[in-house]
Amino acid sequence: MCKYDSHHFWEGALAQKRDLWQSNVGSLDSADAAVFINTTILDYGRNRLDNNWACYSDIKSLLGFVQYVYLPLAFYYVIHQNEEELLIPMCSTKELVEQIRQSGSAHAAVMERTLDTLSLLWELDDESCLTELRRFCIGHNEYWKRTGVILHIGIYADTYEIARDIMTISEFPEVVEEDIGLTGEQLLTMCRHFYEDALMRRNFVKILNNRIGCLI
Repeated sequence: MCKYDSHHFWEGALAQKRDLWQSNVGSLDSADAAVFINTTILDYGRNRLDNNWACYSDIKSLLGFVQYVYLPLAFYYVIHQNEEELLIPMCSTKELVEQIRQSGSAHAAVMERTLDTLSLLWELDDESCLTELRRFCIGHNEYWKRTGVILHIGIYADTYEIARDIMTISEFPEVVEEDIGLTGEQLLTMCRHFYEDALMRRNFVKILNNRIGCLI
């Protein structure tokens, strides 16, 4: 069993006050295997936006974060929208599903299917896991953008995919460049340096969180 496929691992990481949301998570000695995630909870009704970028050392650690940290927090928020704080219910997937069933939420069936789908990905090899997780995100994002609370997950296999998304969110690239303070060429250079420069590896996610923010 993969160590990341357990709520105990993530509970321990949070107890150690490890930043799982806005940093590099795990050793990046092999930067080529690094994968990136952008998570968003956007509730127009309550004027709430929670958006974070992180880098995980491999796809299975990222899958664990999605299944045991981000989605439990996001689903808890959907079920308990009157609570001011975002809370992470640290429990097994089976226990979380039971909470969802008992919630009476109109989205309960979708949330349960989501967790069931992710549970099946652990048996896949890394390449297939990445492919299927990204395919899952398409359907997940499409569903939640039609609800009152948008839950969005963006997964990127490398830094260049992030750059392409950043530069295509506007018809006018110069507007994007003004917003982030980087030209397209400078952004691509930064993306390349992630794989060549240890200092950029340490700072790349900080730049994403401070300058890029939400892409949806």
